Amino acid sequence: MSIASASAQFRETIETIKSAHEYEIRAASGAWFTLANAGVAESTVLASTAQEAAAEPGVGLRELSERLVQMTDFTSGTAALAQQISTQLQQAGDHTARAVAEALVLESQFDELMQQRQSLSTSAHAEQAMEGAIMALTARAQAVLTALDQEYANVIAGEAPTAPRSTGPGGPGAAPAAAGAGAPGGAAGAAGSAPADAAGAPGAAAGPAGAAEAPVADHQAPNGSAVGSGEYPHSSVMGPEQGDFAGWQRDPGTGYLVDPATGREFDPATGRWIDPVTGKPFGEATEYAARLSGLGTGSGGLASPGGLALVAPPGVAGGGSGGLAGLYGGVLPPSIAHAGPAGGQVLSQAMRNMDRNAHVATQMAMRESAQGGRPFMPPPAMAGGAAGGGQGRGGRGAGNGRLTDLTEDPEVWAPRRSATTGVLGE
Repeated sequence: MSIASASAQFRETIETIKSAHEYEIRAASGAWFTLANAGVAESTVLASTAQEAAAEPGVGLRELSERLVQMTDFTSGTAALAQQISTQLQQAGDHTARAVAEALVLESQFDELMQQRQSLSTSAHAEQAMEGAIMALTARAQAVLTALDQEYANVIAGEAPTAPRSTGPGGPGAAPAAAGAGAPGGAAGAAGSAPADAAGAPGAAAGPAGAAEAPVADHQAPNGSAVGSGEYPHSSVMGPEQGDFAGWQRDPGTGYLVDPATGREFDPATGRWIDPVTGKPFGEATEYAARLSGLGTGSGGLASPGGLALVAPPGVAGGGSGGLAGLYGGVLPPSIAHAGPAGGQVLSQAMRNMDRNAHVATQMAMRESAQGGRPFMPPPAMAGGAAGGGQGRGGRGAGNGRLTDLTEDPEVWAPRRSATTGVLGE
């Protein structure tokens, strides 16, 4: 297999994964959940009315009570079915979000391979090694797609309860049973090759209720992005009410908040930053751990008086690891602080990981916005690659000589040479 055919196979697999609509599936889950809650409430009212009718004397009240009990059972069964479908769709939506995020990471790694190919030799051995690397990425992408197919196969809805029949002209007949069975069938079918169809009908639930005009990104976030105001319960993008975290995106796999401008990560559960190399929390809990600032109780600083003002995208201001420490409240991530002679390489790896995080967070936020989620405009540093993928987001393209938009050239980050004479090299 040639590199061209291997690349085509990889891209086809990635595009298949990305064709799923995670936000719309979650919105459909929310619509079914609302139906389930309404069914529970209606069932409670019917049960109470049935008890009152049975306790009152009068002609026909006992028959009415029996009919109400039947309707109570039917409504309760319908609510249970709606809850089951909601849970299945929610799990499918969450799995889809994780799969898409992983596909974006693999796509980024593929772009890096293509960039490296431009600077490598064209020998048969080098081409064979490149082909093997691409096939390895394809195998990982295929595993993601297979797992996604298996998750969609679990959306099987269920059997709708039989509606109580009546010989009277106004009583419920077979029509309610058919309607109840039809909707779950559509949801189950949509969980196959085209999961977005399941979310088509409840798509209006994705935006704010009663919105007369198309929502827009009307709030400028501290990180340079723009987000829409309002309630978006299924969105992973933080809104204006999240304070300094407005415009950040919640990673579907880890739950960490990711800054689309810089790629740094924050764990809201522990209030600690995430090391960009090891992926583990480090440092003391910031103000957010105690005040929950930016998580629903107002804005505040990010472990420093300057807060997000320390960020100056694109790039890390200040140069060297000191500039990187500025993004973490003045604390250098342990993987870099204790790297020793390999500090330059570790720092480069950290910057590549942060660039990839920023790219994935931006793409995920843009996808949600396109599917009816919270409106989002990327930060200026990432705007160039919001629609184009790897080559448009600062990857090493033709002649630009830069590794990423969020890093300086490797020579800038390289450690200084050791002294050769004297104490200080003089």
